[in-house]
Amino acid sequence: AQLAVEEYKKTAPDMLTADQVVFLDDAADLAAGKALFDTNCVVCHRADGGGGIGPNLTDDHWILGGGIKNVFNTIMEGGRDGKGMVAWKVSIKPSDIAKIASYVLTLQGTNPTDAKDAEGEIWVDKTEAAPSETPAAEVATDSVTVADIEAVN
Repeated sequence: AQLAVEEYKKTAPDMLTADQVVFLDDAADLAAGKALFDTNCVVCHRADGGGGIGPNLTDDHWILGGGIKNVFNTIMEGGRDGKGMVAWKVSIKPSDIAKIASYVLTLQGTNPTDAKDAEGEIWVDKTEAAPSETPAAEVATDSVTVADIEAVN
């Protein structure tokens, strides 16, 4: 029975974790993600993702890391301490957080009018280009920022 439970947890949509999440490109998933974003996120990030109280989600800079795994984790666990973003895991199912995170990633490069200035580092995610079994705790070590690249050059 324990083995059956463990197998179920691997694929159960509402047991999803940052190390399991993948970008959802299905139109229905992205539409659901947009609806959830509109309900829960626009107050801080604006409807166009350009940022307000919260950061701009349309540029290539990320405070806590970009890519599906980090965006999912930021939504799930909350943003930076003292900055106001709650851990949405208490009110939104992990499968829906995956939809929101996927939708957020579609906002990159949309250049909304009067967007908030970029915050954080430019994000280049090697793990997104070649999906792997990398645990969420290791994502940061497998990902690089432009500052990392410039330091090597």
